[in-house]
Amino acid sequence: PYHEINRMLSFKFCLPMRHTVELSRLVHHKTRGSPIHIVEFLRSIIERNMMSYSVKSRRWVWDDTSIDIHMISEGVVELLARKLQQFPLNVIETLKVVSCFGQISESTIELLDVGQFVPDMQETLELAIKEGIIEKAGHIFAFSHDMLQESTYNLISAEERKRLHKKIGTSLVQDKRVATNPELSTLAADQINMCQDPVNILNPMERALFARLNLAAGKHSIAASSYEQARGYLEAGISLLHAQAWTRQYSLCLELHEISVVVSFMDGNLETVSSRLDVILSNAKSFDDSLNSRVLRSRFLASQAQYAESTNELLDILSNFGEEFPRDACLSHVTSVIKPTQLMLKDVTKEKILDLPTMKDVKKANAMMIMGLLILQCFYSSPMLIPLLSFRMMELTFEFGFCEDTISGLVFVSHALSQYSDSVLFAARICRIAESLISGNICEHSLRAKLTLMSTAKFLIEPFQISVDYCLIGYNSAKIEGDVDNAMMCGLFYCVSYFFSIPDLKGLQQYMIKFFEQMAKHK
Repeated sequence: PYHEINRMLSFKFCLPMRHTVELSRLVHHKTRGSPIHIVEFLRSIIERNMMSYSVKSRRWVWDDTSIDIHMISEGVVELLARKLQQFPLNVIETLKVVSCFGQISESTIELLDVGQFVPDMQETLELAIKEGIIEKAGHIFAFSHDMLQESTYNLISAEERKRLHKKIGTSLVQDKRVATNPELSTLAADQINMCQDPVNILNPMERALFARLNLAAGKHSIAASSYEQARGYLEAGISLLHAQAWTRQYSLCLELHEISVVVSFMDGNLETVSSRLDVILSNAKSFDDSLNSRVLRSRFLASQAQYAESTNELLDILSNFGEEFPRDACLSHVTSVIKPTQLMLKDVTKEKILDLPTMKDVKKANAMMIMGLLILQCFYSSPMLIPLLSFRMMELTFEFGFCEDTISGLVFVSHALSQYSDSVLFAARICRIAESLISGNICEHSLRAKLTLMSTAKFLIEPFQISVDYCLIGYNSAKIEGDVDNAMMCGLFYCVSYFFSIPDLKGLQQYMIKFFEQMAKHK
């Protein structure tokens, strides 16, 4: 069928027919041999620079691969759409299944119990490829145009769609790999979620299974930083839970709600954050089960500038861990810990810290983590607590062993000593030890993001030129971690340090403009 097209292209491009034969096949495939569509298609690929005249080669040249993936014209789509219902029944049924996915891979076809749908799905797909309805790229089968998928999907009645999506979803989960593979879990969850009313068409066991798959799909989306999509999966998972889920599906229900809070917080849906936290805290069976939600609530309160309430929340958590601190810390409390802190750290070195055993007491490790969070909030609510908390962090380190929060504790101690004692050089030495522990650490960027501006002892004894570089490193680390708040704070201190250290007001002006643009974007 493409021979006439080949003869025409050979004549028009002044090339031997053997040079245009592959192009002719592609043009025929994309246009179904319609003269009007051939002209339209050729004009389109020339406009998109897929075909051009090469002065060097003195001939027309083109890229077969780019032309192959170029979408067919709407005129051809309409022609193919009219032909859809004229295809054999097995081809139509195959296309209906593919339309439920949008695109389908060979591995997905293998997962499906194809006998439930079409006995010879691979064979019917090859027929659809010949007709121009389906295109194959590598191992992926996809409709050659979105309109063709829509037309095929519209052939399925509303009731039939429910049954077909359920049939596909339940067929996929028969393979054990689906439960452990996030991408396959997402694929199966998508099918059930498209049923429109999955709660009423699934039995209790199926609902529990697809609630877990939606949880896995939500985690997979979070890993890809797609929080809105993740929220959709988590909401679908929660909707599939039993009416008495907090009794019958406690662990699954707790995890879905906790992750839903995190995603809603990241996505700016603060109303959901508040309501879900209330639900979790009223249904949690133990303090340990409520710990994550209590921490999330403290962060939520801090994000709403309710620093005193957030601080009290974290102090309550520490109290449950057996760590008591005064709610009204004053200077006398601070002075009582300065000397013991200096004595404890008098001979400390990087090597001595690394020689400590790993902290294995989970309760103490959690207390260290909470203290680290609390110190960062105390700048806004209770700065006198910072020396008390940082001193206790180092006590726990030497008593129970090293953990990642030990590094934070060293930075916090150096900050407290630089503010509340006359031993600035001693504080700077502690800060340098912490800095050496941060460099090369597996969590280097997250540590720099939150600790750069706490390294006040470093800023007090080193030239401003070094402070400029240090703030820039902290800014870059915070951006890598997605920590917007600390990135903006490091950016602000970078501009301040730049003003005092580099006599280049024009350069400073450019940095300030860029910085304020970023602040406006992230406000």
